[in-house]
Amino acid sequence: MTRRRMLTGLILLTVALAPVAAQAQLTSPSVTTEGRASIKVTPDIAWLTVTSESRAVRPADAQRASAEAIDGVRASLRKAGLADEAVKTRSYSVDPEMQYADGKSSVIGYIARHSLDVRVDNLAELGAIIDAVGGTGATSVSDIRYDTKQRGEMEAQALSLAVRDGLRRADIIAKAAGRAVEGLWKIDDQRTGVAPRPMPLAMAAPSMRASPETVITPAELEIQAAVTVTVIVR
Repeated sequence: MTRRRMLTGLILLTVALAPVAAQAQLTSPSVTTEGRASIKVTPDIAWLTVTSESRAVRPADAQRASAEAIDGVRASLRKAGLADEAVKTRSYSVDPEMQYADGKSSVIGYIARHSLDVRVDNLAELGAIIDAVGGTGATSVSDIRYDTKQRGEMEAQALSLAVRDGLRRADIIAKAAGRAVEGLWKIDDQRTGVAPRPMPLAMAAPSMRASPETVITPAELEIQAAVTVTVIVR
């Protein structure tokens, strides 16, 4: 095929597609509005971050102490009934510990930090698990995040309710303007689902573990959805 024939074919194809492109533009009277919905759900799963922090003059000694401490934490979690696959390393670092005096800085030692992400499938055991790690090598427990194992199903329900809300609002607007909804043109998902919210919790040191047993009461989750709905009116 010659260059001229290819060019002619492209021009003809463009002309042929022009009416289709024109049809894709909304020219009829329309109403655009937003639909929203939210579902409150009782959480049934949680994550928490357990950190062990060890100090030593030499980095190798800090690392060794950290390894021993985190082994103790893992052992306590196994004893509490958690499977190894529910405990994952979140972060690990070895950093110099600095001292500042008279405008000068010097390294006085090293800090090894090892943080674990711990998944708890039975929320009734959450307080006992926090107490268990508090009695071992953990130096802090933080960022409790709640969620539901049925998040996908709950998000689908919220999205369905948001679409219904958008269509209802569009119908109200159309009627108020003396119009009637003729058909649906477009729905855009705004993807506003709420992520698990972290709850602050801190533990100063193993020796300061609270007594009696820690009691954790999860708050409800709110799963949200929002859509933009455009309808044609007549």
